[in-house]
Amino acid sequence: MLKMNQGVVQELLETNKEFKELFDEHVKLEQDLEALYSLKYIPPEVERKIKEIKKIKLRGKDRMEQIISEHKKSS
Repeated sequence: MLKMNQGVVQELLETNKEFKELFDEHVKLEQDLEALYSLKYIPPEVERKIKEIKKIKLRGKDRMEQIISEHKKSS
């Protein structure tokens, strides 16, 4: 998941609504990916869904890292 200072992540989860929503979405998307990867056969439409989920996760992770960076600068 996020390879950041756990203390900062925990603080942001408690104090930053956007970060908490992004984090929760990231966890849910990871669970969705695990479920899709567990299929014995992955049809092309599922492969497209997997790629889309990965893109959404990456955008969310990038935004979370940006929030962490901004938080560290302001601290």
